[in-house]
Amino acid sequence: MDSITLDQIITPLISFLIVFVISFGIDLLLLKVNKKLLLILPIFFFVAALILWILGFISDNWGRLGFMIYAAFSTIAFVGSLVAFLILWFRKPKPKK
Repeated sequence: MDSITLDQIITPLISFLIVFVISFGIDLLLLKVNKKLLLILPIFFFVAALILWILGFISDNWGRLGFMIYAAFSTIAFVGSLVAFLILWFRKPKPKK
């Protein structure tokens, strides 16, 4: 078996960080409206990943590859948005003066 190279680790990490930063910014805007709205992005990406994984496993030919690639991206987006959600959900609010 081949060993894992550095670029195989850095590529998903960079994807995760990009999604985390974008999701964190969107979640900050949603936090101003209502704290419960923070769940929108993780739920959306989870449902999208679930649907794409299911479609990837039941499809045939080269369509399977496309569904699996999009499912992997959706899974990375789900994890990034979930981490942003958890940070904002458990963050202590700043005391107002």
